[in-house]
Amino acid sequence: MGSENKSTMKRRLVSGASMAGVAFVAMMGLSAGSAQAETTDVEVKAGTCASGYVCGWEDDGYGGDKWMSWNPSGVGANYEIDGWDGDNEITSIINNSGHGIKFYDQDGQAGNTLCVGNGVRINNLQDYAWNDRAESAKAVSRC
Repeated sequence: MGSENKSTMKRRLVSGASMAGVAFVAMMGLSAGSAQAETTDVEVKAGTCASGYVCGWEDDGYGGDKWMSWNPSGVGANYEIDGWDGDNEITSIINNSGHGIKFYDQDGQAGNTLCVGNGVRINNLQDYAWNDRAESAKAVSRC
C-alpha cells in the first residue's frame, strides 16, 4: 500500500471513530434528557391547578376529585366549599393564587383556621391535622 492510500485510510478511520463517538454522545444525551423529563403522577396531577387559582382535591397526592378550583379576585375574597362532595373533603391543596389563603373549618369563614401561603403545595393535609376539615376560605395578604 502506498503512503497516499495509508493516509486516506487513516483519515477515514479517524473520521469514522469520531462519528461513532458523536453518535454515542448524542445517544447518551437523549437518554439523559429523557430521564430528566420524567415526572411522577403527583407532579402531573399537581400541574392541573392553573396559575392564579387555589385547588383542593379529595385525596392525598392531588388525587380523586378536585372539589375546589377558585380564582380569588383579591384580598378579602371569600369562598364556600359547598355541597356533599367537597365540603369537608379536602385532603391536598395547591395555592397558585398570589395571595395567602386562610381555610376555615366552618362555613362563612368561621372557626379554626389553616393559612396556606402563596405557591405552597400540601400533598396531604393529614400532616397538619387538617384532613377533611376545610369548609370555607378567604384570600389574605399573606400568612
